[in-house]
Parts: sequence; structure tokens; C-alpha cells
Amino acid sequence: MLKRSALGAVCVTLLSSVVFAQSAPRTETARPPAPAAAAPGNSAGQNASEVEPPPLPQNDDPLLVPVAAAPRVLAGWQEALALLRTQSTALQGARTRIERAKADVRTARGRGLPTLTGEGRYTNHLLRNEGYNPLAQQSTSLPYPPSFWTGTLTLSVPLSAQTWYDVGTAKDSVRTATLNAKEVERQQTRELAAAIIRVITTERLAEVSRVSLGAALSTLKLNQRRAALGAASAVDVLRVEQEAVASRAQVIDTNEDLLRAREQLGEALFMAEPISVDPNIKLDSLAEDAVRSCSRQTGVELRPDVVAGNAEVDVAKRRVKSVNYAFLPTLEGLSQLFYYSNELSSPNRDHVAWTVGGVIRWNIFDGGLRYADKAARQTDVALAEQRVRDVERRARIEVTQALRAIQVAEAGLAVSQRTRDIAAETARLTRIGYLNGTGTSFDLVDSARRLREAEIDFTLKEFEVVRAKIAAFLALATCNV
Repeated sequence: MLKRSALGAVCVTLLSSVVFAQSAPRTETARPPAPAAAAPGNSAGQNASEVEPPPLPQNDDPLLVPVAAAPRVLAGWQEALALLRTQSTALQGARTRIERAKADVRTARGRGLPTLTGEGRYTNHLLRNEGYNPLAQQSTSLPYPPSFWTGTLTLSVPLSAQTWYDVGTAKDSVRTATLNAKEVERQQTRELAAAIIRVITTERLAEVSRVSLGAALSTLKLNQRRAALGAASAVDVLRVEQEAVASRAQVIDTNEDLLRAREQLGEALFMAEPISVDPNIKLDSLAEDAVRSCSRQTGVELRPDVVAGNAEVDVAKRRVKSVNYAFLPTLEGLSQLFYYSNELSSPNRDHVAWTVGGVIRWNIFDGGLRYADKAARQTDVALAEQRVRDVERRARIEVTQALRAIQVAEAGLAVSQRTRDIAAETARLTRIGYLNGTGTSFDLVDSARRLREAEIDFTLKEFEVVRAKIAAFLALATCNV
């Protein structure tokens, strides 16, 4: 009876050592070094936890092999920003809209600047007659001269209040496009940071799952050996095998989550390939680099999307006022320089003639078109004001939730850490109790499962705190990509 108890103590020590070998670095409770193995004839009162275990069984399961790295591996935040800067179609589209707005400024300004046009004309009369020409004071072919050509230079200077007011509106549109581009940069930075953190999180979860599977497989082998020696029942083996199957399923799920996270990181960088993150990268330094690439604003009203919304309201109001200038008359100054091949065709009987004049135009009634245009633009103002109110409301909610998410994440981390510590201590006491014959294999397997779940939950909570802090910072930030 004594030999069987000692043999059971050795096997259970092996079992518990494998289950908790990988989780020990995260557990604050240190395991004391084990002395030499106890002989079968030792006293039954000797502490069974001091038995030195023999070599652990080796596992060669293919699921224990880590997922291969993606073709491209990010070395840090700056490399990620460089890829985002060159690959992001959203950023390129926003910057293209800025260039388009600048082109609209040049177009609006061109309508108010002087224009100089040249014209050349050749005239040849095909139907002629003979008669007295007072210009030539003799009988000649009429009309006289029968053919001639003229050249004209026309300088036109438009003077329109509406035109120059529209130039100012176009400049405001450039500012609006620039602010919208800043908002795109903020959103792209937030999505990139979240994608990188998700890859790191799933990498860690996959590692924890593989460790748990390795421990479960080693435990299964030990229980199978115990069952062969008569020290364990078939129920004990089935319980451990059930835990190993659950661990295997978890590895499969976490591996798939990891592959999807890499693909999402590739999508965040606008690339059609999965991207990994350097396993040596430090999450704290990554968060610091992300924060340094942006500047925090003092309030929601200074966030790029809110400022851009207010700028759009101002542009819409200017477009309404532009219609008011359309009711005013416009003035156009003209100056023309003529050259005649035959001076007799010139008004001053010279080859060169020069005129200066002006034209005033006043559209008194246009069928109500301007009134309809003004009414339509006033509805644009109302819609812009509604949009900016919605943007500001969502921004305030987002900031409030982001700040609260930090507190929730930190509180959850503290609870998860305490849960993990309790699970580790429970597993340790369960092992001791099992070695002393006061526990069952079910208690041993259940405590191992709870510790594995606690380790996974603690890993998630750690990364959730970092993600929440970055999200809270970017909720009130202006980024430069």
C-alpha cells in the first residue's frame, strides 16, 4: 500500500509540474526547489510535493508548432506609418481632394482676372461693281478695297463682386478639405494601432493556447501510464483526454484568429497580404511611438472632424451670400487694338486704331432662378448644421466612452490578475491535496482548466488596457501621417 501511494505521488507530481510549468512565470507564487526523489520505503508523512520528478514526456503534436510568420513583418510603428503613408488609398484620396479644392480656387480667381484675346480676320468681296469711290475720289471697283485683313487685340477686365466673393469661398473649401484629410489621418492611425495590437494579442493567445495544449497532452500521457500501472482509473484518463481535446480546439481557434488578425492588419495598411508584427517589439514602446505621431487637443470642439464640420457650415453660408451678389450689376472694361491692312478700311484712315470702353450688365429678372438657387443653398446650410451637430455629439460620446474604457480596462485587469493568482494558488493546493489523497483527478483537471482560462483572460486584459489608452488618446488628437 505504501509503494502504491509513493508511486502515485511521483506520477501526480509529474502531472502537476507539466500543467503549470509554463504558467509559473506569470504566477507570483514561487515554487520551491524539489529535493531528491523519495524512496518507496520512506515514511508516509513525508511531504509528497518535495519529490523530484523524472524527465517529462515529450510531445510532437503538429498543433504545438507556432504559426509561421507572414511574408512581411513590421519592425515598429514608424515602419507601419511609412507603409500607411504610401499605401493608403483613403489618405491619397483625401489629399487629392485638397488639390482639387486648390484648383477650384484658381478657377474662381480666373473668372475675375483680365483676359487678353487676339483675333485675325480676312475679308474678300466676291460680288463687285464699278462706281465712284469717295474715299479714293475716283471710279473703282466697289466695295473698295475688294479684299483686306484685320488684326484685333481685346483686353477685358471684369468687375464682379460675386466673382471675388466666390474666390474667398473656394479658399475656405481648401481649408475644409485639409481638415477632412486630418480626420482621415486620425481614423487611419486609430485603425492601424488597433490592428497592430490585435495581432500582438492573438500572437500571445496562440502561444498560451499551445502551452496549455502541451501541458494537457503531457498530463494525458502521464495518466495513461498511471492507468497502465493501475494507479489511475479509466475515468481519470477520459477526464484528462477531454481537457486535451478542449485545448486542441482552442489552439485551432486561436490560430485562425491570428491569421485573420494578420489579414486585417494588411487591410489596415491597404495591402492584399497578411502582415505580422516583430515578436520582440515592446507594447509600451509601440504605444509611445503611436502617441508621439499625434498631438492631443484640449477639447472636442478642436477635433478635426468637428472643426471640418463647422468649416463646411461656413462654406455653405458663403454660398448663400454669393447669390445675393448675383443681384448686383456687373461692369466689364474693354480695350481693343486694331490693325488694318488697308488704311481706308480703318475708322481713322490709318493702319492702327485703339478703342477703350466699358459694358455694364444688370440681370433684372431671370424668371426666379436666383431665388430658387438661394433657397437650395439655404437648405445646404441647414443640412451642414445638422451634420456638425451629429458629429460633435458622437465625438463627445466617443471621448466619454474612451476615457471610461481606460478605467474599466484597468479595473478588469486588476480583477483578472487577482483571479489568476487565486487560480494558481487553488491549483497548487489541489495538487498538494491530491498527492496527500484528499482530492480527485477531477479537482486536479478542473483547477488546471481554470488556471488556463485565467491566464488567457489576464493576457486579454493586459492588451485591452493598452488599446483603451491609445483609443482614448486618439479620440482627441490630430495626427500627422
